[in-house]
Amino acid sequence: MESAKDMVEEVLEAIVAHGDIVEQHDLADEQQASSRVLLYAAPLSFVARQSGMVILLGVPADQLSPLPEELAARIEYAGHVRRINPGANEELRSELKQLGLAELSYEAWLKAPAAESAANQVASIDRALDSALPSHEIAGLEILDPQRPVRYYRGRWAQPKKHSGRFIGRRSQAYGADLWCYVQLREGNPERMIDLPHSGYRWRGCDAAWRLQMAIDAVRGVPQRFRVRSGPHEGALLEFFSPVPAWVRRRWDAVGEPVPSSGCLFAYYVPREELNEERRFAREVLWMDELK
Repeated sequence: MESAKDMVEEVLEAIVAHGDIVEQHDLADEQQASSRVLLYAAPLSFVARQSGMVILLGVPADQLSPLPEELAARIEYAGHVRRINPGANEELRSELKQLGLAELSYEAWLKAPAAESAANQVASIDRALDSALPSHEIAGLEILDPQRPVRYYRGRWAQPKKHSGRFIGRRSQAYGADLWCYVQLREGNPERMIDLPHSGYRWRGCDAAWRLQMAIDAVRGVPQRFRVRSGPHEGALLEFFSPVPAWVRRRWDAVGEPVPSSGCLFAYYVPREELNEERRFAREVLWMDELK
């Protein structure tokens, strides 16, 4: 039962990150301190790559596919991702628009935050925490311990005991999933806390938390790691040991596909011609180091 639950959570996380399902706060609860999050099917749309390949997004309301049979038969499935490659002299984008699908720009689909240094990321959230009111008790608090190895994400979670400093955490609430937060502890006792995402950050709490943890690890001089291994079809496997934000998964879904791989948390197959660009992205935007 637990394995089935983990599988459902993993698949749901993937399709939300990809853009087939969107998360929205319940407007009926907008006056509450922490409103519920509802899931909705995204409208039908697509994203076009420079190569002409398109990525299909969204869930049709009343049919399996709005595409004509001959076009639907050309869909390539890679996990939760659906792609179509254009034929010779085919105006695939125009055809999809005529069928009622909206085109999203690559930039709008990724929804990536502005690039900044790891130090600036940590300094910004630290200033927000400095202004927070004192918080002396936090129900169900768990923290990501930065002293624990960056290559074992699940093993980094700990109950606050003698911990002092500032940590990514999760706290329980009466209804719904645990909330992400950034908390200041002294000898295991909370002093200040802010929920994530913080004001002005449009991404989900987990996205804000995972990116902030990357920055914290980089500033400490123990950055998170990724590994490159040989893959099939002259491609490569990019292997990672910690979760990444949804906008990162969108990017890698576009250039490759998620694949099973042992010895890491998740992996992507990437064509050889895309590898160097994704290496630079991991180093410069996610502040990671490559395992040699």
